[in-house]
Amino acid sequence: MLQAMREKFSGWVLILIVGLLAVPFALFGINNYFQAQVENYVAKVGDEEIEPRSLQDRLEQQRIQMRQMLGEDTPLDFLNTEENKRRIVDALVDEELLVQDARAAGVEVPASKLQEVLLAVDSFKSNGTFDPDLYRAFLRNRGYSTGAFEALLARDILGREISSRLGGSSFVSEAEVDAYLKVFNQTRTFSHLRIGSAEQILAEPVSEDAITKRFEEKKTDYTTPEQIVLEYVELNAAEFQIEAATDEALRESYERQANRFVVPEQRLASHVLVEVATGADAEVQKAALAEAEKLLAEIRGGRSLADVAKEHSDDLGSKATGGDLGWIEKGANDAAFDDALFALKAGEISEPVLGSNGYHIIELREVRAENRKQFEEVRSELLASFESTERERIYNERAGQLLDAIHRDPQSLKGPAEAAGLTLKTTEAFAKNAATGIALNPQVLEEAFGEMVLDRGQTSDLIDITPNHAVAIRVLERIAPKQRELAEVRAQVEAELKLEAQRELLNAQATDLEKRLATEALDTIATALGKTAEKAEAVVRTAANLDPNLLTEVFKLPRPGAAPLRRVIRLNDDEKVLVELSSVVDGDPKTAEQAARDGAKAQLLSQWQATESSAYVKALRQGVEIEIAEDRLR
Repeated sequence: MLQAMREKFSGWVLILIVGLLAVPFALFGINNYFQAQVENYVAKVGDEEIEPRSLQDRLEQQRIQMRQMLGEDTPLDFLNTEENKRRIVDALVDEELLVQDARAAGVEVPASKLQEVLLAVDSFKSNGTFDPDLYRAFLRNRGYSTGAFEALLARDILGREISSRLGGSSFVSEAEVDAYLKVFNQTRTFSHLRIGSAEQILAEPVSEDAITKRFEEKKTDYTTPEQIVLEYVELNAAEFQIEAATDEALRESYERQANRFVVPEQRLASHVLVEVATGADAEVQKAALAEAEKLLAEIRGGRSLADVAKEHSDDLGSKATGGDLGWIEKGANDAAFDDALFALKAGEISEPVLGSNGYHIIELREVRAENRKQFEEVRSELLASFESTERERIYNERAGQLLDAIHRDPQSLKGPAEAAGLTLKTTEAFAKNAATGIALNPQVLEEAFGEMVLDRGQTSDLIDITPNHAVAIRVLERIAPKQRELAEVRAQVEAELKLEAQRELLNAQATDLEKRLATEALDTIATALGKTAEKAEAVVRTAANLDPNLLTEVFKLPRPGAAPLRRVIRLNDDEKVLVELSSVVDGDPKTAEQAARDGAKAQLLSQWQATESSAYVKALRQGVEIEIAEDRLR
């Protein structure tokens, strides 16, 4: 289910749902549901405390997103830094401030809004329609009651309401769009020449005295990293042997889940939409109704609804196909549309119906009656469900046995492994930056070098690898860092000294060349260096064939005057670029297509809204006492 959520959810619903549903097991382990948790807040906003679990939820969301983007085996140590945790806590504080402000303003989240959000979540749907049983089962499996989850969802919506209202007051003028397009579509023509540290030739090799001196000065830098050996047990539901389900058991399951296999009545519909903007006044609505009645008269007079839709419908999604909406189940549209559609008989056309987005003329083309899938049609589905449920049952049972045994004897893993009938395994010795085997999993690595497992010598709780696949680990051996001899690291020390010297030479060369650029053309300097400057003619800031870092720096340069502008740009410690900027041409807003103007307006509007929201939250911070527990972020 977790994987399905990752694939189906998007936007803020993903962040909320994954944070609320996926994290409890992945982060705290099943054990945490069987013992009381003593938690201290990580921040306090007025009288409201932000608990450590909120911080850990967000960290887990980051891990999920990073793994999706970078791969499952990507090291994610940077997420656990104090700086990253502080950024997350600051965001949580801002959200709490907005929630408190919304409540103080009397803002409420109506049940209809909650329903709208929940109905949009694909993982709560069966055959394209929201399934209450699936929703409740999903929450139950993750340890949330319906009420508790919906309360959290309502709080999240509430926190967004003030930002939404602030954003609604923002606007972007056409003059601002023009100014944006002038800059965004600006082109620059320049020549460039790279120089690097690797090109620098030392007058003499690094001396033995220098190598020895560096080694003695920074001796502690040249040690082997701490290494550990883990022992662990692995619990994987996919490896369980289960008894095959009998046809009798599958038929009983089929009857118990009768409603699950009912395909509700479906109606094949088409429509013509005369759109009415939200909040339109009575005159606009009256004119739209008149237009809808005129189009209906044409249809009654003999024109096909499909032809009328192609010519006049405001629904861009169905206009090209003659207003075809496909097969529709009850509940898929707003109530007025549903009521009208399901009151029609096949072949009938409705009067104009006012829906949420305007007037609809609806044609019911065909009715597909409700039916129930037969046992043989769903036997394989029932069998897969039985096997999955049985594996999960056995997994939970054995996980409970294992955890109970670990809690009785947290300093050993041998007894718990025997109690749960599992094989005790060991890893090779590895350092934190060179993990192997099971420790390649980021969460396992994090736990292995965490306080409980590494410093206290205790066995971890269950660490989820994938759903119904987990491990418990314990440090079997801890190998302290060892001072390395000069002979072992001589090449490393020499390379470090050589690179430092080359960087010094690069900086000196860049300083000298920048002076020459004041009076000499870049091509002249390039020839003297035995190189050729590269030309970039009328490139935009997003040019794909040039180094984006170079483009960023070039587009920061001021406009050249009568003569070209020449500069030395630093890309990094080992590379600098000599640039000769000859011309800057602004984009012409008049040549921009409407889609580009719309995109620019949306971009500017988003920036304005973010700026206004940030300023508003900053003002809220001034009026509320905020306490950050810095020691709990380490």
